[in-house]
Amino acid sequence: MSARQRVLVASRNLDFAGALHREISRLPEWWLIGVVDSRVEDVFERTCTMVDVLLIDAEDLTWLWNNRNDATQKILESLRTVVILSDKQILDVVPRLPANSGLLFRTANGEVPVDVLEIALKGYVAIGQPLIDRLKRNQFRLDIVAGFSAEERRILAHIGNGLSNREIARATGLVENRVKTLVHLVTHKLRMGNRTAVAMFAASNQLAATNSD
Repeated sequence: MSARQRVLVASRNLDFAGALHREISRLPEWWLIGVVDSRVEDVFERTCTMVDVLLIDAEDLTWLWNNRNDATQKILESLRTVVILSDKQILDVVPRLPANSGLLFRTANGEVPVDVLEIALKGYVAIGQPLIDRLKRNQFRLDIVAGFSAEERRILAHIGNGLSNREIARATGLVENRVKTLVHLVTHKLRMGNRTAVAMFAASNQLAATNSD
């Protein structure tokens, strides 16, 4: 018989943590060490040294990245980690995760499907067809674009048309420094690493053709 996995739940959401606690307690292969608030630095980091698996809410992980990034990266690299997230958090979480981490997506009504924890722990992702469809259509980034200001949409359109900052400044009447700032903002909002990726996204989704001046 294999050893039970010592599990720690990290979440600031008490209702969520309590529900997850109850579900995991029913699984014989998991030994729940406890639930901690990730903001309590000494308790969180000390408890992480006592467990095999960290189950962490994506909201908590994002807070840790923003406030204690170096310590968090060390923890993630030393522990098998499963991040519990909604589809709206995928762009913030996935690009920054180390290779040994798993993902567990909440259901449409916000519940955590604990029966597939073992799959997530092995590095696989169990997701429903609606999420697959949204990924195929790049719907997450299109939703972000829908919230852009008119100025940001114009910049995105010109990037998609392959214009340089100087050319965008001439086309829009904006000063070049303002264009540079907007290009950086658009790239950051879309969670993309460089201008080329933004241009390809805009062109492949007809954003350049529909929004350019």
